[in-house]
Amino acid sequence: MKIQPLMIIAATLLVPCVATAADAVVVTQKGLMFNPNGLSIAKGQTVDFVNNDGTAHNITIVGGPVNFNGGLQPPGGHVKYSFTKPGTYTVQCGIHPKMKLPIEVK
Repeated sequence: MKIQPLMIIAATLLVPCVATAADAVVVTQKGLMFNPNGLSIAKGQTVDFVNNDGTAHNITIVGGPVNFNGGLQPPGGHVKYSFTKPGTYTVQCGIHPKMKLPIEVK
């Protein structure tokens, strides 16, 4: 069976990213979606949310041990957040509520 490149790309997008505290983690926003679409990171990890979309976004943390609102994020802008408490978080765009990103902090 020959594996098509598109199948490889699709499979890659479905696998959550796993990072350690020493790694820099970048999450992009494009096409009204987060990429990657899920994270597992270490306590203390900082995530940089980069807006590569043509529209503004608003990073909020609506589930987990903390609440956070990063404010208006214009195209090309970014918001950084350090996850200092273990738990399961839901990151969401305050403007586009269908944009959701689960993050597990260990």
